[in-house]
Amino acid sequence: MTLLTRTDLGFAYLQLTGSVWQEPVRYTLEERLAALAENNCVSMGMGVEELETLLSEYSADKLRGLLSEYAVRLHELEVHFGWNAGPEESGPALETETRLFELAELAGIPSVKSCAVYPPGVEMPPTEVLAERFGAMCDRAAARGLNISLEAMAVMPGFTYQVASDIVVAADRPNAGLLIDMWHLFRDPTGIGSLDQLTGAQIAAVEFADAPSTPSPDVMNEVLSGRLLPGEGDFDITGLLHTLDAKGVDLTPSVEVLSADLRDLPLSENIARTAAAVRASLEKARG
Repeated sequence: MTLLTRTDLGFAYLQLTGSVWQEPVRYTLEERLAALAENNCVSMGMGVEELETLLSEYSADKLRGLLSEYAVRLHELEVHFGWNAGPEESGPALETETRLFELAELAGIPSVKSCAVYPPGVEMPPTEVLAERFGAMCDRAAARGLNISLEAMAVMPGFTYQVASDIVVAADRPNAGLLIDMWHLFRDPTGIGSLDQLTGAQIAAVEFADAPSTPSPDVMNEVLSGRLLPGEGDFDITGLLHTLDAKGVDLTPSVEVLSADLRDLPLSENIARTAAAVRASLEKARG
């Protein structure tokens, strides 16, 4: 089995909150779990701030029981920034990381999503330095039984997919890989080419989304509220799926379509429309 033949589906955290990033979550955890189960979806991501709140209200056993009741798992915790900090900043970054890893371990979440942000004008260390810091962080995660997925963000063009891919290859840790978010991958000029050097085992997650070939003049609005369902835009999703299939990537497909239009729908309809679009994309690629 590979990604191309999978029938299970998970959702990234932000698509299910009903709100824009950093705004309060509109839906309870139970509402999200019920809507996912209703649409035969098997997993969802979780944000670290919400998880901390949940674990202050529930015991870890109660949280796990709720997940078991709906047969939905938490597949990743997001998002870990700060692993790339230099020695002068490493103390606070390590404290934050330790708490994040503790929460993931307590809730039984197997993977942590990570990223590094270098806005324009901020100098990024050489790749070999970043790879050393990333590898050390992956080792700390491995000691807790956690996997790490590394994502690049096209709206922060310093830390590109090529840089992230180079780091994954150079660090060469068995519990780490590149996260493919289709919106960011196709909006990044280095995105598709960055996959050439990776094995299937070095790809940690695949999140579906689509968009027009020409970016919006307001790219931040597009990334947060203007993504399209797979098949509604111009991304070569079929070509990407064939590339991943040839590498033997075998993961539960995930999806992150951040869209104001989907947010306006009832949660179950948001999930149903999205799931249908992802499954149609997989069927098209199989055909």
